[in-house]
Amino acid sequence: MKRLDAPPLALRGRWVVGVKTLQLTDTRRQNRAITAEVWYPTTGTQQSLVYESVIGQTRVRIAGQANRDAAPANGRFPLIVASHGQPGTRFQFAYLNEHLASRGFVAAALEHPGSTYQTLTQQNYLTSIVDRPLDILLALDELGRQMPSADASKVGLLGYSYGGYSVINAAGAGLDGNALSEYCRGSNNEGPCFALPFFAQLEAQRGVNTVRPDPRIKAVFAMAPYGQPWIGARSLANFKLPLFVAVGEADDVASYRRDGLEYFRRAGSAEKYLLTLAAAQHNPFVECPPEVRGREEDYWRCWEPVWDLERSHDLARHFASAFFLHYLQNNREAGAFLSPGLPGFKPRTSVGVKLETR
Repeated sequence: MKRLDAPPLALRGRWVVGVKTLQLTDTRRQNRAITAEVWYPTTGTQQSLVYESVIGQTRVRIAGQANRDAAPANGRFPLIVASHGQPGTRFQFAYLNEHLASRGFVAAALEHPGSTYQTLTQQNYLTSIVDRPLDILLALDELGRQMPSADASKVGLLGYSYGGYSVINAAGAGLDGNALSEYCRGSNNEGPCFALPFFAQLEAQRGVNTVRPDPRIKAVFAMAPYGQPWIGARSLANFKLPLFVAVGEADDVASYRRDGLEYFRRAGSAEKYLLTLAAAQHNPFVECPPEVRGREEDYWRCWEPVWDLERSHDLARHFASAFFLHYLQNNREAGAFLSPGLPGFKPRTSVGVKLETR
């Protein structure tokens, strides 16, 4: 049942949703194997299902509405590639990927090797700075081949936390060691500075002088994105794609002022948006099933102290739909919702929600 305070595009779209699991292999990186969960438009009667996943050490069951392995609907639909946090899983924001499929997209959530709860190591924290953007670019090729209904010439990227950095780098904003060094000198080597001793090697692979935009990527939606000091002002100034940054104002992981706000301010995009949720921390956009209450450490991984997650998820559904419908489907009616006046919100339902544009 819909919430009465849901903004318009938080309501499920007209498409019945199918879902399937695909395996992608990068032969150029020692046959690196990436699992992708793909949601897509289909036909028939919508069914319920459960996604089995983990948060930390807790096995969780996430309720969804999708028809497992259903035949794709006729036609071709813009492709959205989604990147989870560090650590995370491909189901970290399954509700949003499922919703985008109902709105006429093929939404593919990658599970990055070395970035899951079971596989993350200290070394992987570093290597994933390069590997994860390359996973995303591989997916553009592989999903275009394995999913005939996916239009890989019209691609949107969607990322959360470390995945927010990953999609911005994959879209063409390269690493900048000089910017990171300058930041670390002035910040007492906090946060992203853990990568500084190894950054020259990383920059050689995904740096500002080597990374080029992929013309297939048309728009980027980053939720609580981490790692802005890795990219820096010079690289972001050359980032020209439409960009939507969604952040919690009290985020102390991907810091609001260090990361989300600076990604928005410094991006050279002619069309860019900053959604700020007052008093929200790092987790308003992720799944948090009740099973995590049985293990305190895992509860903190997805707990949000102020925001009702059902409400914040509706906001993610609404704004991600408006953004991708506008920039990937040329839907001007949906694009009208990308206004600081928050059109479509019922009286009293915009409290704590601020949208800014360039």
